[in-house]
Amino acid sequence: MKRCPQCLFLYPDSDVNCDFDQTPLEVVDDSALEPATHPKKSRTLPVVAAVVALVLGVLVVALYFGLSSRSQEASAATESSTNVQPVATPSPVAPSSSPSPSPSPSPSPSASPKASPSISTAHTRATADPVSTSGPGIGTRQGGKPLIMLASGGKIEADEVWRTKDGVWYRRNGIVTLLKRGQVKTIATR
Repeated sequence: MKRCPQCLFLYPDSDVNCDFDQTPLEVVDDSALEPATHPKKSRTLPVVAAVVALVLGVLVVALYFGLSSRSQEASAATESSTNVQPVATPSPVAPSSSPSPSPSPSPSPSASPKASPSISTAHTRATADPVSTSGPGIGTRQGGKPLIMLASGGKIEADEVWRTKDGVWYRRNGIVTLLKRGQVKTIATR
């Protein structure tokens, strides 16, 4: 075999000059051709590629879990902020000479016999006692929709109304709200 000394291209023994650069060819023995035709395979390249792929995979997984936990925290914060129900502020009540309505028996469940802790705030009193929103309240027993007449002159159309020792509860569009006794003038059925 012959080889071009410039481009190291191999030729058969019958050729004299390189086809590319016209350089005279040199005769090469078979022992010098073996490393040129079958170079040693390097084992470091696949090992380095595997390590780099492993590191990139770990980084991608860590990034995915980091972003998914942030999105879960953000959705939990958004969900908790959208579940906040507005608290009705009491309006000043002018004393009236008309008698106040007498309290009627409450259709809500009785208080549980166990002592439950309560939390007091300026606007309302919240307890750990269960509040039933599925029992028949005022309006559902009488066949019409209840209308709450407020002491301030306003009206609230509700899906269901019931009285407790805390005041008057009403449900409207799936939201349950408490009105203090002084805020409610009367409850009528349409």
